[in-house]
Amino acid sequence: MDILESLKDLFEASIENLEVRTAESGAEALKILESEPIDLVISDYKMPGMNGLEFLHKAKATAPGVPRILATAFPDLDIAVRAINETKIENFITKPFEPEKAIDVVQGVLERRRAEAMRNRSFARSMEVFRKTRPADPPPE
Repeated sequence: MDILESLKDLFEASIENLEVRTAESGAEALKILESEPIDLVISDYKMPGMNGLEFLHKAKATAPGVPRILATAFPDLDIAVRAINETKIENFITKPFEPEKAIDVVQGVLERRRAEAMRNRSFARSMEVFRKTRPADPPPE
């Protein structure tokens, strides 16, 4: 079984209500991002066609609100700094993967994203109620 299928199985079995989409290349992943709502992007640094930083730049431009995680077997300080500063990744996962740590990282990012979405919906509802209940502005004098 290849690493993508193994990670898909691990995350779907360990995190409730999760559907994992996989892509064999950055170009394939970008097509998915353009056509489907995605809650989280995990990218390997080394992959066919483009490296992880190139992909994450494009993913950020395509879906700027979607959090990104970089997976790498090469924890290089320059790559880490560039990933944080240029692509605004949420976290790293180092390879070889420690299943519990990878699950914790992914679950934490997803929980923060869901909490932020809930806060945004709640704020929007509050603003709507405020607009409906607020007295009309008096006409200018």
